[in-house]
Amino acid sequence: MKTKPYYKYSDFTLYHGNSLDILAEIPENSVDMIFADPPYLLSNGGFTCHAGQMVSVNKGQWDVSNGLEKDFKFNLSWIEACKRVLKPGGTIWISGTYHSIYQCGFALQVKFIKIFEHVIKFQHNFSYTV
Repeated sequence: MKTKPYYKYSDFTLYHGNSLDILAEIPENSVDMIFADPPYLLSNGGFTCHAGQMVSVNKGQWDVSNGLEKDFKFNLSWIEACKRVLKPGGTIWISGTYHSIYQCGFALQVKFIKIFEHVIKFQHNFSYTV
């Protein structure tokens, strides 16, 4: 594999970089579990209140929506790449907000990946957009 691990311990390997490039290097049916944290598409030029101060919601160009169709095409591409490397019976965990997670869920179904469970984290200190 051309990409060197960011961190490796025993039977655990973590890579850092463009996920599509790294997934292309990984052999088919070779991964037990994937944790994906795709863009939440929250960067829209707006502001929110955090700790009593107005702060930008912009995380970077990578987090800006390219429109519904292009965003969905991107989600299909990385989910398909994940499906290729997952072992039969492998697991994928996807982190998201309501801005993006439902599109990921639909992409999983399109790629015939069954959704067994979902986990919801309740954030007590959540600040609403002003």
